[in-house]
Amino acid sequence: MVKRVNWRVSAALSPVRAEVRATLGVAAPLIVANLAQMAMGFTNTVMVGRLGSGALAAAGLGGLLYFTSGFVLQGVISAAAPLAAHALGAGDRAAAGRVGRLGLVFAVVLSLPLAAAAINLRSMLLALGYETALADQIGRFLGAVVWGAPAFLGFAALRNLLAALSHTRAVMTVLMCCVPANAALNWVLIYGHLGAPPLGVAGAGIASAIVQWLMFGGLALYISAMRSVRTLLAFGRTRALDWHDVKDLLRLGAPIGGILALEVGVFVAAGVLVGLISADALGANQIVFNVASLTFMVPMGVSQAATVRCAFELGAQRPDGAWRAARVALALGVSFMAAAAIVLWSAPRAIVAVYLDVDAAANHDVVAIATRLMFIAALFQVFDGTQTVAAGALRGYKDAAIPMVIAGIGYWGIGFVGGALLAFPLGYGAIGLWWGLALGLAVVAMLLGMRLFRLGRSTTPSVLPRLAAGANVNDKG
Repeated sequence: MVKRVNWRVSAALSPVRAEVRATLGVAAPLIVANLAQMAMGFTNTVMVGRLGSGALAAAGLGGLLYFTSGFVLQGVISAAAPLAAHALGAGDRAAAGRVGRLGLVFAVVLSLPLAAAAINLRSMLLALGYETALADQIGRFLGAVVWGAPAFLGFAALRNLLAALSHTRAVMTVLMCCVPANAALNWVLIYGHLGAPPLGVAGAGIASAIVQWLMFGGLALYISAMRSVRTLLAFGRTRALDWHDVKDLLRLGAPIGGILALEVGVFVAAGVLVGLISADALGANQIVFNVASLTFMVPMGVSQAATVRCAFELGAQRPDGAWRAARVALALGVSFMAAAAIVLWSAPRAIVAVYLDVDAAANHDVVAIATRLMFIAALFQVFDGTQTVAAGALRGYKDAAIPMVIAGIGYWGIGFVGGALLAFPLGYGAIGLWWGLALGLAVVAMLLGMRLFRLGRSTTPSVLPRLAAGANVNDKG
C-alpha cells in the first residue's frame, strides 16, 4: 500500500495548535521558495545593470512581460493544487494522480501561446513606436528566455502536486540550489567567462531559460526518487484525458488566472502612470513596490498552504476543519503583515537607504517621495495579507469566480480609477495614486474576508458531496 498523506499531528495538541503546525509545515518552505525566486530576479537585475541602462531596460521590460504572463498562466495551472488536495482528503489517490498529470498537460499546452507572444513581441513594440535598438534588445532577451517556457509552467504543475502532498520542502530545496546556479550562469553567459562568448542581454535570457529547466528537472528528479509520489503521478502511463477533470481544472483555474492578471496588472499599470509624473516618482515607486513585493512573499506562501489545507479538510468531509484551517491561515498571514507594517512605518528612510544614498543631494526628491509612499505601503500591509490569504482559502472551497469579480471591482474600479483621479486631476501625483491602490486593496480584503466568513460558517456536510463532484459550495442543486 502507498502511504497516504499524513496531515494529522499528535492528538495531544489542541486542534488549533495542530492546524498551525500543519499550515506552517506547508507554508514555510513555500515562503522560502518564493523569496528564492525573488532573489534570482534581483540577481538578474544587478548583473544585467552592469551592461548599461539600455540593457537593463530591455531585460527589465522583457522579463516583466514574460514572467508576468507566465505567472498568470501558472495561476490557471494552480487549480490542480486544491483539486488534488481535495481528492487526497477523500482518499482518492487515483483522482489526485489524474489531476497532477493534467497539470503537466496544461503546462505544455499553455507554453505554446506564451512562446508565440514572446517571439512576436518585438514586432508589436516596433509598431507601438519603440526605438529599433531597444526593441531589438528586448527581442534578443525574449527569443532566448522563451525556450524555458514549458519548464517554467511545468515546474508550477509539479509544485502544485507536491504542495497538495505536503512535500513542499522539495520545492524550497530546488529553488535554493537554483539561486547560485542562476548567478553563475549569468556571470558566464552575460559577460563571457570560462571560454563562453559574451552574449549580453541574450545571455541573461539563456541563463533564465536554463534555470527554469533546472527547476523543473529538480522537482522531476525528486518525484522519480520518491516512490509514493512517483506511483501517484505515474510517469510514463499513457491514458486518455478525463474531460471531467479538464472541465474542473478550467472552471477553477481560469478565474484564478484572471484574479492574478487583475492584481498584477493594476500594479504594472500604476507603474506606467507613475512614469508620466516624473523620473523621481518612478524611481521611488520601484523601490517601495520592491519592498512591498518582498513582504508579500510570506502571506503568499501562507495563502498557498491555506488552499491545500482547506481543500484537504473538505475532501475528508471535515468542514469544521476547513474553516479552522482558513482562520489559522488568516491569523498567520495578518500577524506577519502587521509586524511588517510596523517596520515600514517606523524605519522608512533606513529601508530606502538599502537602495540608494539617502544623503546625496541628487537623490533628495526620490527619497522624499519614497518615504511618503512607504507610509502608505505600511498601512495596506494588513489588507494585502488578508486579501491574498482569503483568496487562497476560497480556492480550497473551489470558489474563484466571485473573487475574480471582487478583484476587478476593487483593484480597477476603485483602486486604479481612484488613484488615477487623485494623481492627475487632483494633483496628488504618486502619493495619490498609491492612496487609490491602498483603498482598492482594503475593499478587496474586506469583501473576500466577508465571503470566506460566510462560506466557512455555512458549509455543512450536506453540501460536501456536490463539492466533491466539482461544484462550488454556493452552487444550487
